[in-house]
Amino acid sequence: MALWTRKMCVRGYDSSKKTELHVKTNRRSLDHALADLKTQLRVEQMVMEDCRLTVKQIAANAGISIGSVDTILHDDLKMRKVSARWVPQMLTDENKVSRVPLCQAMLSRDKGMNNAFFSSIVTMDETWMPMFNPETKRQSAQLKHTDSPPPKKFRVSTSAEEMMVAMFWDSEGVTLTHCVPKSTTVTGGTYEDVLRKKFLPALLENGPKSCSCFFHYDNTPHRAARIHQLFNNNNFEVVPHAPYSPNLAPSDFWLFPTLKDTFRFCTFSGRSALATAIFQWSQQTPKEAFALAMQSWRQCCEKCVCLQGDYVEK
Repeated sequence: MALWTRKMCVRGYDSSKKTELHVKTNRRSLDHALADLKTQLRVEQMVMEDCRLTVKQIAANAGISIGSVDTILHDDLKMRKVSARWVPQMLTDENKVSRVPLCQAMLSRDKGMNNAFFSSIVTMDETWMPMFNPETKRQSAQLKHTDSPPPKKFRVSTSAEEMMVAMFWDSEGVTLTHCVPKSTTVTGGTYEDVLRKKFLPALLENGPKSCSCFFHYDNTPHRAARIHQLFNNNNFEVVPHAPYSPNLAPSDFWLFPTLKDTFRFCTFSGRSALATAIFQWSQQTPKEAFALAMQSWRQCCEKCVCLQGDYVEK
């Protein structure tokens, strides 16, 4: 009986010790959790005050290790460092407001035409084409073994000699490619001559569809009164374009970038050689690519409306 009591006492003693140890452990864990929470809040506050701090700077200011900072930023705060997105123009509230109704009107028109509005538009724009355009860093990437040295290349600049090219196109391909003569200023008069003497005959030669009566452009010289009169006389309806909106112009977000990427690291002996290459590219590019570009135009308008007029993310 005494032995059992003694055992009970010992067991009771051990139980109280275990309970006290458990309480201390829980209290220590709670203290660590509170300390970790304070550290997380401190790191978050530093980042909110200066988003460009490096991990080393945060670790030095907070008095913790770089690994702890990395864990707090990525696992606890769910943060990651990203680069700023370049946009063509810092849009004002007025610019954003003007973009939304234009996109809504185009989408409404497209819905009323059973999704045939964008494919019925003839759009045009100009761009400068260099005689030599170096390839990008991504284009110069190549496969190699892990133990082989990385490739090297000299820095090359775009050639100073350029040629301005105006391209008229729709969902079925390029209607006209006009190489602007050297030392020629694009004005309302010169643009009217191109429309009368080249674009309209080329449109008739290609057999225009009865629904192809919409014309889109986004440059100031093309807004002259004589240009509007020319369009009215030929039953063309001008599709309005919002200012500072290259992401809503298919020539800017698809045609010209695709064309220039094709000619990277290509050298042309003169203007005629470059013009021939552009014409061949326009003939060899499948019609499906132009049709997909017009569908992308519709999607850009939808995203612009969703973003309340802000630039469309890539």
